[in-house]
Amino acid sequence: MNTFSEEKKNMYAVIDISSTSVSMLVCGKDGRPSYKFRESLSAISFTEGGKLSEHGVEKICDKIAVFQDQCKKLGVEVLYVLSTAAMRFIDNADEVLGAIRTRTGAVVNQIDGDTEAYCDCVANEKFRAMASPVIIDIGGASIEMCDLTKSGREGMYCLNFGALTLQRKFVKSVYPDKNECGKIKKYLKKAFAKADVPVFEGGTAVLVGATNRSIYEIYRDYYDIEVSENMTIERDKLKKLAKKLIEAPDRSHLLIKNAPEKIYFIVVALITLVQLLKKYGFASIAVSDYGVKEGFLKLVQDGELKAEISPFFPERPVKEIKSVEELAEHIKLRQKVGKPAKKAKKEDEGAEKAEDKAAEDGKAEAAPAAPAAEEGANN
Repeated sequence: MNTFSEEKKNMYAVIDISSTSVSMLVCGKDGRPSYKFRESLSAISFTEGGKLSEHGVEKICDKIAVFQDQCKKLGVEVLYVLSTAAMRFIDNADEVLGAIRTRTGAVVNQIDGDTEAYCDCVANEKFRAMASPVIIDIGGASIEMCDLTKSGREGMYCLNFGALTLQRKFVKSVYPDKNECGKIKKYLKKAFAKADVPVFEGGTAVLVGATNRSIYEIYRDYYDIEVSENMTIERDKLKKLAKKLIEAPDRSHLLIKNAPEKIYFIVVALITLVQLLKKYGFASIAVSDYGVKEGFLKLVQDGELKAEISPFFPERPVKEIKSVEELAEHIKLRQKVGKPAKKAKKEDEGAEKAEDKAAEDGKAEAAPAAPAAEEGANN
């Protein structure tokens, strides 16, 4: 197994395959982030009977290939590829990882929920000075929490559901209606009650991850807050924002402007966050730019986490077809993998139509408010 050498390279990167996107962080030799890239991709949307479809595999491979090209252009010397919740909740994970390696050469390091929470924790050490700080990462298929008052891997919690799984379970359209919101809240109350997570009365919630950052961008825009390194949220204002996004007819404009790639589940994510903050008694809220990828790299550099380096463009083995029978079998296999792709293509077209409809609704809803002052600029 290749691991990170003691001598730090000039440029290194980590690609994260999550349940809602494929993203990449590129760092310099000092360990500071130099570039961040993100490609929206809902892996859960491409599951069929608990398995990721062939079309879903193709989508992931395409995104990885784009980032591999970017690494080459930037002069990245060391690349790691990791998978978080995306591969934890599908039944054919081994097959998918094998396909990714065959098609892109990428060697995927799978991490469990506790390790994911620990990566978040390590990346956000600077928040330890706050009052009872707890890291919260609301993903598409899981929620990670990490109590920064504990040492090492103590105080790690992982809930096996996320904003995207709740969206698929309860919401029929693009946005949840009042009845669906009620069902989501009821589900969350039961799930939180069953979870082995203590109450953090008066503590500080430190929000990390792309979904929480999108919630902050919507919050900042709605309340016209200036861009600042010190990102905080007032709980009462967040609650009012959630009510606005559930009930107000002009919500589409705000969502499309700040979180177009998460429009399907961002309202559910906000409902989840509000309920979580209430259940566990948080008094203040901070937002961080650092997350799993930063923590992963630090742990690998320090030798605390073993990870395999991923090659960029390795030689891919090509099977030689020596008989008519082998050719017929090859054609059969190609036809078999082609079928799910057609179904997924229809899903893509349906999703695009739904997004177009949301955009049209946003324009229609925003029209009456045209004379009003423009909302805060997007970050």
